[in-house]
Amino acid sequence: MVAPANITRKSVHLTIYFASLCLFIVSLPSSRYFLTISEILLIGNWLAEADFKTKFNRLRSDKPAIAFILIYVLNVIGLLWSEDLGYAFKNDLLHKSPTLFLPLILATTPVPDRKKIRILLSLFISAVLVVSFIGFFSRIFQPNLFFREASPFITGVYFGMMLIIAAFQLPILVRQMTGNKMYLYMSLAISVWLIFFLFYLRTLSGVASFVAALIFMIVFFITRVNSTLLKISVPAIFILLAGLAVWPMVSIYKQTHAETATDLSALDRYTGLGNPYLHDTINIIRENGNLVYIYIADDELSDAWDERSALDFNGNDLMNQELRATLYRYMSSRGLKKDRQGFMELTDTDIRAIEKGTTNYLNVTRPGFYIRIYEEMMSLYIYYQSSRKVTSWGSLTKRIDIWRASWEAFKEHPVLGWGTGSILIAVDYGIEKNGSTLSGLNMRPHNQFLYIMLTLGLTGLIIIVLLYVYFLVRKKAYESFTFVLFLIVFLVNLIGNNSFESQSGQNLFVFFSLFYGYFYPGLRKESGFIY
Repeated sequence: MVAPANITRKSVHLTIYFASLCLFIVSLPSSRYFLTISEILLIGNWLAEADFKTKFNRLRSDKPAIAFILIYVLNVIGLLWSEDLGYAFKNDLLHKSPTLFLPLILATTPVPDRKKIRILLSLFISAVLVVSFIGFFSRIFQPNLFFREASPFITGVYFGMMLIIAAFQLPILVRQMTGNKMYLYMSLAISVWLIFFLFYLRTLSGVASFVAALIFMIVFFITRVNSTLLKISVPAIFILLAGLAVWPMVSIYKQTHAETATDLSALDRYTGLGNPYLHDTINIIRENGNLVYIYIADDELSDAWDERSALDFNGNDLMNQELRATLYRYMSSRGLKKDRQGFMELTDTDIRAIEKGTTNYLNVTRPGFYIRIYEEMMSLYIYYQSSRKVTSWGSLTKRIDIWRASWEAFKEHPVLGWGTGSILIAVDYGIEKNGSTLSGLNMRPHNQFLYIMLTLGLTGLIIIVLLYVYFLVRKKAYESFTFVLFLIVFLVNLIGNNSFESQSGQNLFVFFSLFYGYFYPGLRKESGFIY
């Protein structure tokens, strides 16, 4: 704490700067509102500090920071051929503004000392941990919450990345701070929890990012150990565990793509009680190979349901899905006809599962992550069976369809793209050309590389990559093990998301890129790789 006699204008601004960074890094996983407040504080404090001549000289001598800022300038240049300037200013330039002001502020402000750098990392990890607890217990006490709501404050895609970064960074930070093995073991236990929560969150891009980072860690480890036993056993254990994790997916694939032979010309016309069946033989939806929309007797099913559940048969289940459709699918998964006789085969456990939105009896005991895999594989089956017309069943099928449309739009303007802010116009062009059912939904590519190529062309993508690589090389961020992990996590995530087009994703990427470039070297060891 600064003593009253030593308080100066400079010390006050540095204190506000560090406090703003603390608020910024705590807000990343917890509050977009306070994230915005912290950005305003950082900018306001930087302007109020003045001394612009000194700052300009610092920036002029910091070519990596200029390279980073030029990424934003490139998007401004893209306005020259934009077809939607309004969207460009309200969205693209606004969302990417951290690429302008964060390097400007960090490059022209003294780097915090080692203790403060560790405080920033500790605050980030603590915030991620606390938010994971909030998300977990929210779903425990409110089981009807959708699994995506396990990330209570920001989109799960971005929180998933934060979980991975925190999980890998924590043990390394503890090693840097103390040699006490008890603290190291505690940090490893917390990291295990964070990775567990990543799977609990069911974010597929997050899990893919984690696997990619884990593979890098294993390769890094085996290239630096001398023991032949470890060089063989560590990859072998990983492959074994990966095989065990993937094996259930093979079973799920077979389940979602099974097709039980059914003679549609010989379907029973009446139930055992003499009521007529409804048979929708055109509908392709199946559960465990069984067609869902045949052998339906709604009157019998409605009466039987009302006798055993307080939920309205014509209403929604606890996951806000149409209850009737959930019931149809669940009963079909068990090979039951949708009539009173079939309904009587259901146990109380089945009824509770249907109320919770479970559509297949095999999912009752299946871990949540594999339920997500089941849903996506189911959506892929329906997508291709419908000749790519039905995209509403899963996020992956929407992405595939939008990627196809984006590629068509890219081929129209491959060199310079459609211009900054023209993303919706470009994607709509591809959607209309492909005859996609996503027309009119204002979809974006869900792939950051495609997003850049659509707005700035292949030329823009190459320039952005070169500018960013220049920053990394000059700042030697690539020497940091944790930075490489961070970059791998983000690169995998960018394949399935427009991470730079959201406040959370943009701030996370820009801040930690600068953090590992400017701050983290303060924690470097005397020689070798920076952990």
